[in-house]
Formats: sequence, C-alpha cells, structure tokens
Amino acid sequence: MARLITKFKYLKPNRKLGGYARYIATREQVDKIDDTQKFLPATKKQKELIRQILCDFPDTKDSFEYQDYLKKMDRGSASEVITQALENNMDSIENTKTYVDYIATRPRAERFGSHGLFTDDNIPVQLKKVSDELNSHQGNVWTMIVSLRRKDAERLGFDNGIRWRDLLRTQTETLASNLKIPMEHLKWFAAFHNESHHPHIHLIAYSTVKNEGYLTRQGMENIRSSLAKDIFAGDLESVYEEQTEYRNQLRQEEKQMAQRIVEQICTGSDTNQKIEQLLLQLADRLSRTKGKKVYGYLKADVKGLVDSIVDELAKDQRISRLYELWYLKKENIHGIYSNSSVKRVPLSQNPEFKPIRNAVIQEALKLNVPTVLVSEGDGQKAVICSVLRLFQELARIFSEKIGIDDPMLKTDRKLRKQIQEKKHQLGLK
Repeated sequence: MARLITKFKYLKPNRKLGGYARYIATREQVDKIDDTQKFLPATKKQKELIRQILCDFPDTKDSFEYQDYLKKMDRGSASEVITQALENNMDSIENTKTYVDYIATRPRAERFGSHGLFTDDNIPVQLKKVSDELNSHQGNVWTMIVSLRRKDAERLGFDNGIRWRDLLRTQTETLASNLKIPMEHLKWFAAFHNESHHPHIHLIAYSTVKNEGYLTRQGMENIRSSLAKDIFAGDLESVYEEQTEYRNQLRQEEKQMAQRIVEQICTGSDTNQKIEQLLLQLADRLSRTKGKKVYGYLKADVKGLVDSIVDELAKDQRISRLYELWYLKKENIHGIYSNSSVKRVPLSQNPEFKPIRNAVIQEALKLNVPTVLVSEGDGQKAVICSVLRLFQELARIFSEKIGIDDPMLKTDRKLRKQIQEKKHQLGLK
C-alpha cells in the first residue's frame, strides 16, 4: 500500500466554500500555526507600549529591532521591539505593572495565531477575508488531502504544521504548473490536522482569474511525485545509495563478463557454415545490384538477406550474451526515470546496431568471386575470414556500447602473440 495517500477533488463554480475554509482552519486537532498576523499593521496597544518603552529606555532607538519596526510598522516587528526591550531591561521592569501585565497577557495572535490556515510566505491570512472571498468566487476550485501514517509522520518530522507549511511553500511552482494556473494568479490555503493515526493536510487552490486552470491525471501524478520526493527524501536517498552500489557492482561484473566474451571472439578461429552460405548468396546478389551498396538503398529481398546474416550472427552464444548485457545496461538506465519496460527487438531490427548491417554488406562486396570458385581453396578461406571479421566487428561495436576497454589492451604479451599467429594463419590483418 502507498505510504503517501492523496485525494484530489474538483469543486464546480458558484459553490460557497467559505464554510469549508473556516472548518479546516478551526476544527478540533488543527495545528494553529498561522503566523501571518505579524504582517498586519501594528495594533494600537503595541504602538502605545513602544512609545512608553522609548520614554523609559531611550537606547531602544539604537536597536536593530526598532530600525526594522520603523520600516515595516507591522505587528511582527512591533512584537520584536517590545520583546527585546523587555528582555534587555528585565531588572528594571519586574515591578512595573504595565510591562508585567503585557508579559502575562500577551495576545495569542501575536505568538501563535488564532487559526490554522496558512499560505505562501509574507502573505497575511485573515480567515474571515478568505472565507468571504471563497464564498464569492465564481471560478474553479480544487481541494487536496495529503495523509501519512503516524509512524512515518513522526519519523520524518511531518507531525507538526510548521513542517507542512514549509514544505507546501516550496511546492507552489509545482501546484501552479500542474493546475495550469500562472504563478501570479494562483491562490492556495492549507491547514494541518494532527490526527492520532493519520496526520494530514487539507489544501484549497484556485485562480484569481475566472475559469482559469484545470487538473489532469498526469498533473495529479506530478504533484504526488513531487510531494513524495520531498517528504521521503531521506528514505529515497538511502534507496538510491543501495541501488547505485548494486548497479555499480552489477555493471562491473557485466563489464568483466563482456570483456571475456569479446576476447573469446577475437582469439577464436571457429566459424559458422550457415553464415558462410548466406554471405555468398548476398555477394552474388550484390554483384547483380545497381546503385549504392548501402542497406538503406537496397531492395527488400536483399535487405532480407542482410537481416538473416545479422540474426544468424546473433544466435551465436557469445553474441547473444553480449546483446543480453547491453539490454541489461539499457534497462538499468531506463528504470531510473520510467516504470515502463524496454521492448526488446532482434539485433537486425535494432536501429542502435545499424552499423553491423553495412559491415555485412562490405564483407560480401570484398568476396567478389563466382560462387562456384569458393567451395575450396582461396575462395573458401576468404569466406571464413569474412565471417570472422564480422564477429570481430560485432565484438567491437558491443565493446563501445557496453563501455569496455579494448580487449587487446587487457591481454598479456604471450596471449597477444598467439592471437596474432592465428590471425596470420587465417590471412587476417
């Protein structure tokens, strides 16, 4: 079962949704973390208290807090001026009723907020204003519920509203992109409900432009994916490390195996009689073909002969194993970004191995001798050499694609001498 549960809902226009916003903001178990009250203008009581502080403690004017207050004149900066001044002069105010009363009865809204609704940073959230706006909104509205198991929420630190608020503020661009709403038109509000079993958030999103925006299934998937990556970032990092270590180990084993197979092909002298026969047929057919002797320009029947030779080469156990290793590497990479499987095709139909088809044509053109003369002697030797060169060319192509080193550089001097002697006997360079 999924560890992150999400539920999306589309609400048609002309529905009064102010009650829903008020409900999620104030219901039991809501985490009242709204701190956007600090962006509202400073209260009358705060201003009076600051004037009193400046009279009693003139050096407060020199503080950073007071300089910030003069620029902003909001509740948050006023609260910081008052708090800092009182802390700095605690020895002088402990018996002063005005200051003692303030410390004891400091308004809750200045400390924690009066409701649980939150939105982007630096934007004040006035519940009544939000409720009235939603009641009069004529456009589309989407809601989303995101839920975690309690043990995951506690382990990952998502058992409090502040963490969810900070997360959702980083997801604004994702919401806008997948709701097809420009950032400057997007409005969203959310609240965290700290339920005992499944802590969750409710989110409301809409555009300030009537009938703007829509959410597709892919958009829902994108939002889920983005949330999951951030929430389970620690877990995923551990999984990625394990996968990377496994892939590196597997890749090295595959590389070493491919190295050994390529060496076997390069040092081998065995051939394939069926490939020899097909190659002779191709040579004969090409000798009667006009125009370019390149795969893309050949007639269908001649292409069929070339494909048959490539598929016959692919039947060789060594080539078959190299092809399997190449697909394993491709699937490992593909699996990083997609859940779909890689469709496997015969070697002759794989566009990434197109060079081998033209290599087959070039070897057939090199023969250039009547079929009746190649059954023995130099003719037979030429066909065998062509087949061996094709195996070696395939080995070279796989070496590049799998990412292994030149096999000749890995073999010792004595073995290289033996390889050269075998090649000399077969007339190979």
